[in-house]
Amino acid sequence: MSNLERRYRVLLRVLPRWYRQDREEEMVGIFLAERDDDLDLEHSWPGWGETGAILGLAVRTHLAAGAALTSVPAKVVWRGEVVRALGMLGLLLGVFYAVAAIVNLAAGVGGPLSAVRVLELGPLVALPALLNGRRTLAKVAAAAPAVLSVVSLGQPEYALMWSVFQLPSLVTFVCLCLGFHREAPTPPAGRLLWWGGGAALLGVLGGFAAGVGLLAVGLITVGLRVFAFVRGDFVLGRALSLFAVLQLVPLVFLVVAGSEVFVPAAGLALLLVTAAVAPVRRQRVRA
Repeated sequence: MSNLERRYRVLLRVLPRWYRQDREEEMVGIFLAERDDDLDLEHSWPGWGETGAILGLAVRTHLAAGAALTSVPAKVVWRGEVVRALGMLGLLLGVFYAVAAIVNLAAGVGGPLSAVRVLELGPLVALPALLNGRRTLAKVAAAAPAVLSVVSLGQPEYALMWSVFQLPSLVTFVCLCLGFHREAPTPPAGRLLWWGGGAALLGVLGGFAAGVGLLAVGLITVGLRVFAFVRGDFVLGRALSLFAVLQLVPLVFLVVAGSEVFVPAAGLALLLVTAAVAPVRRQRVRA
């Protein structure tokens, strides 16, 4: 085996085992076709374009959309659907924060409007863009609030608070980017527009009372987790379990900081822990 072939095989290890078992030899053969120079085989490395293509394929195979690939193991189908559901939950959380920011500005309690604060409104663009199939625009718009976290690093007195409260949004944004690859299905617009409207209404509440709004998000998460269990919706249930874990971080911050919502935050934290560890009913994978 030449060094170049060995390097290609190492690169292909980013792909799942079930995919490599069927395709590895074929892919290595394609990569090495017409590369018969001894010096090339000894000292060359996979090109940047090939590496990027393999990494993109790794995302699509590890987070398969089901119909996009053949012979996909059931656990891979579930994994992809859960990641996409978690990404959508994060986008809805972004809508909540965006509407809360608008209410803050209207009430004059959030400081003057600035170019930085406009970035908070990105999720209001991202949600309809994603439902319309414009995934690149959706991801760019959803990333806009993350810039605020970067800006806050230059203000030490706000860096910790921003990091804590933006963690759920940042993690779910990563899920949004990974889950909605080019072969993933477009989310159902009709149902999710209703969810978006609910997030916006909740954002109005959060704009007037930030602590109350955060607690309301947690309570709704717990309620939906119970609904998913009763309905037997494994994808939504597992996504909500992970979402509950992410929300524990800002709630613990409120408890440790001894804020005025100490008792409700502590109680909700216990409910979220229960939601995170509670069992999830597993449905049969749809053919």
